[in-house]
Amino acid sequence: MSELTKNRYDPLLQVQKDAYRCGKCMLCKWIDHNQVTDTAFMNICPSGARFRYEAYYASGRQEIARGLLDGTLEYNDRLLHVLFTCTGCGGCQVICSEQGDKNPLKTIVALKERAFRDELAPLPEHQTIIKSMENYENPWQQPRVRRDSWMRRMGLKDPRKEKVDVLYFVGCTAAYDPELKRVARATAEILKRAGVSFGVLGKDELCCGSTLLRMGDYLSYERVARKNIELLGSLDVGRIATSCSGCNSVLREEYRELTGFDVEVTHSLELIDELLKSGDLKLKKKINKRVTYHDPCHLGRYSGVYDTPRSILEAIPGIELVEMPRNRDNAFCCGAGAGVRTAYPEFALWAATERMREAAGTGAKTVVTACPFCEQNLGDVKKPRLELVDILELVHQSMG
Repeated sequence: MSELTKNRYDPLLQVQKDAYRCGKCMLCKWIDHNQVTDTAFMNICPSGARFRYEAYYASGRQEIARGLLDGTLEYNDRLLHVLFTCTGCGGCQVICSEQGDKNPLKTIVALKERAFRDELAPLPEHQTIIKSMENYENPWQQPRVRRDSWMRRMGLKDPRKEKVDVLYFVGCTAAYDPELKRVARATAEILKRAGVSFGVLGKDELCCGSTLLRMGDYLSYERVARKNIELLGSLDVGRIATSCSGCNSVLREEYRELTGFDVEVTHSLELIDELLKSGDLKLKKKINKRVTYHDPCHLGRYSGVYDTPRSILEAIPGIELVEMPRNRDNAFCCGAGAGVRTAYPEFALWAATERMREAAGTGAKTVVTACPFCEQNLGDVKKPRLELVDILELVHQSMG
């Protein structure tokens, strides 16, 4: 037995059962051919599809875990490249869980956590994110005083001073990115128009810590999460709604696992869908667009929200929705997640280009999504060049 397996704090010990249960059936590489018949779009794993080597697929990473556990393998630069090019999209997880309730994604996260524990990570490119989180409590190296610039003169309520039913959790990207502040404003204006009692924390909102968690820096993530949980738990709100898919999955799933956080968390699309069905929100203005919808990994595979965005698109007059070959739980990742866009921008752009090429093949001229990270990364693609919008922007336009 390796000395590593005797260390009860080794993250790999928590996943060794799954690592040794992997039979290398290779199903984690491909989408079910009964669902997708076009061989150009059968890959589900971005890093495996790009680097075309067994180690980059979930089955290969399970074998890496076994090698580290039994002492026949050690971390090196090439191994770190294999691990940190995983976007954490969960494509392998969806497929593998159907073959016996196994969790390859958890193994990959544990491999990254082990690299941090053994001081082989963070990658140099990730140090900027971690330092920014320490100094500014956001990954974008932006001062907290600018976090509420998107909401100035909107007259939004502070849930610590006024009773509201819903907290709108904006997220760092929509709050700071000049191109995406429009999504935050559109969301707030939709909620105001529908008469929703909601508030925002403004400059006092904290990063959810999603990027830290997916990168493998669990200790930093836990510090951020516990501080956030204390703040959010102190508010007298019935629901938290976020328009960032990453924030949604962390607040919705990971916080509950960490501390039993029990505030209801939904994506803002779920709230808007309820408002449409209740008649509190009406969409009247026609928008003549043929669109295709890109399922964000953290809204789809992580949180199971597939029907809601499609229901909203169908409710917008004039919208024609056409699906990409890979959709819903088979959707291909945009390539940005888990710090990949920061550390490996060329690979992230390759994945985004593959996705936009797939979108162009539907004949749609507009790609609709519901995640600021997806919008950032897909927006970097120059060819094919398609219009890219958040679904909330279409709702806002259709309100008139």
